[in-house]
Amino acid sequence: MNKSLIQSTILVPSLAATERDAALGEVVAAVAAAGVLAAKSKGRVVKQLIEREALGSTGLGNGVAIPHVKETKVDEIVVALAISSAGIGFDAIDGRPVHIMFLVLGPKGGPPDEHLAVLRWVSSLARNADFRRFALGVFDADGLRELLTEMTESA
Repeated sequence: MNKSLIQSTILVPSLAATERDAALGEVVAAVAAAGVLAAKSKGRVVKQLIEREALGSTGLGNGVAIPHVKETKVDEIVVALAISSAGIGFDAIDGRPVHIMFLVLGPKGGPPDEHLAVLRWVSSLARNADFRRFALGVFDADGLRELLTEMTESA
């Protein structure tokens, strides 16, 4: 994955919410605060994410979820990485709480190959036991960005 995507990843090293919908709202609020989504679009995006979860949980197991939707109000793919020490009930496939959440917003009508490439990237990180273990031991945004860079370059 390219370095600019890693550098633009929005990081939430200490997610406060413990319920899925609230956690989605908190991460979308961080995306809006970063200036890549209009504040007035937050509610609609959270609603889309909740509707996507109703189709099937994006909780992959091993404490990871990758909620994702395409949104007309983003110009390029947005990735956010959030860490929850408490864990979030996400109806994950293994029934365990989610501690690592990657949120992916792609532009509606954007190139599908790019969206799929980003989902493959975050999925490969999610499957990596070392990434999961180290991510849970990092407590600031700089450390998370370093971890993303290191784990992506070594893949």
